[in-house]
Order: sequence, then structure tokens, then C-alpha cells
Amino acid sequence: MWRFRADLASLSIPALALVIFALGSASVSAAQDTPGACPIGGYAIAACPAVTDAVIRDQVVSRLAGSVASAGYPITVSVCDGVVTLTGQVQTAGKRDLATLFASGIRGVAAIRNQLSVDPATADDLILVGEVRRAFNKSYIDSKQIRVNTSQGVVELSGSVTMEIDREQATQVAASVPGVTAVYNNITVRGPSGSPF
Repeated sequence: MWRFRADLASLSIPALALVIFALGSASVSAAQDTPGACPIGGYAIAACPAVTDAVIRDQVVSRLAGSVASAGYPITVSVCDGVVTLTGQVQTAGKRDLATLFASGIRGVAAIRNQLSVDPATADDLILVGEVRRAFNKSYIDSKQIRVNTSQGVVELSGSVTMEIDREQATQVAASVPGVTAVYNNITVRGPSGSPF
């Protein structure tokens, strides 16, 4: 009887150690699986690396590359105590807003100072497209199939209309818009069935 109890005691100590180890491992893996949560108590776990300003900067630069920043429009990113400052120039106001959105999704970012400016040449071209479109809408020209592109004040018209008079008038309407320096009319005339005259 005594021998059986001694054997039981010797078996229960390794079993108890195994249970304690399993419980400890489960709590560590639970902490690792929780995104953005690091265990309390000073344990160093690879899943929770320290987020430094340099790490934040590298991640922001990576997120902005290609989608917002480009070779023609570089963006400077600086980080101090988790505050990200973006400086430079972008093509559109939408890309400026997108830069804030992308940077705010990085772990460790405390605040964003978006000092990006919109390229005035690009902004002027976008405004000019809207003005030419508005002028077409006020005219009698059927401009549903007319495409408008601008570059530094030069307007290029393409697409199709059903009457030659609409094609000719489109040049005059576009040229009458303030800020337009030249008009290239590449509009084709097509009949009601879609075939050229």
C-alpha cells in the first residue's frame, strides 16, 4: 500500500508540472494572438516588438509609396514621439486625404500633422475640366459622348457627336472658358446609328 502511494506521488509531480506548463503556454499564446496587446510584467515576446519612431517612419513610407507618393511627387515623413509629420506635394486633394488615412492605420501613431500641398498645376487642370464641362452643359451641344482632358491650360476634346455643327461649336465653347489657352478637337462625327457619315 505504501509503495503504491509513493509511486502515485512520484507520478503526480511531473503531471502537475505539465499542467502548469500548459496553462502558462496558453496564456502566452493568447497574448500573442491578440493584435496590439502585449503582456504585462516585463516579459519580452517576439510578437510584441517595441514600436520606435524609426519603425513607424519606415511603415508610413512603405504605405505611401506608389499609392500617394511617387518619383515626381516625393513625400518627406518625420516622426517624433509617435507624431507623424508629412511634408511635400501631391497631385490631388484626394491623395492628400489618403495619406492621412494610410498613416493613421499604422500601429504606434499618436497623431498626424498633414502639411502636404496640392500641386497648383494639377489642381488648375482639374478645375478647368469642370469649367469646360459646365460650359458644355449650358450650351445646346449634346456633350454626353465628349471627353475633356486638360494640361496646363490646353484642352483636348475627344469622343463623338451626331452632327458636324456640334463638333465645330465644341471648339468655340471650350475656347470661351477663362484659363483655356488652346483647344485640340479630336471629336468624330457619327450618325444616329453609330456609323461615321
